Amino acid sequence: MSEVSAKLRRVDGLNFNVEVAEGRRIQLNSAEDMGHAFTPMELFLVALAGCTAMDVQWILEKQRQKVEGLEITVRGVRREEDPAYYEKIYLEYSVRGQSIRKDAVERAIRLSQEKYCSVTAMIKETVKTHITYTIANGKGNEQKFVYPALSHNVR
Repeated sequence: MSEVSAKLRRVDGLNFNVEVAEGRRIQLNSAEDMGHAFTPMELFLVALAGCTAMDVQWILEKQRQKVEGLEITVRGVRREEDPAYYEKIYLEYSVRGQSIRKDAVERAIRLSQEKYCSVTAMIKETVKTHITYTIANGKGNEQKFVYPALSHNVR
């Protein structure tokens, strides 16, 4: 069993400093006073995108795909009433490289979504996830695809 911890200290108002292992720090602000810090809900989207990005990159490398670039855009739609959690999340993967195979990208996304991504595992029963991906092979040759609906994301 692995344990993770963080310590939050209030600075003022709804502003907090957060310290995690080995002295790494981030700042949190409320949505009303965003300034230069993150809101907790923004960090949740960052965690989701970061988790799946690392999985997809690792899986594509295992499949001997020559990835020159990987970007993920994530967007969440929150409920109007409290608690204002995400009802829908949109993930758009963009993979760039020579001879990137569509089946390899789909397999990497599927394995991330269904097996490896811990953040996805925590929300898969409650949040509808929409996934698209773009593959750019060479100069100007770009194709966009809609990832097939995942059974656990269909309500």
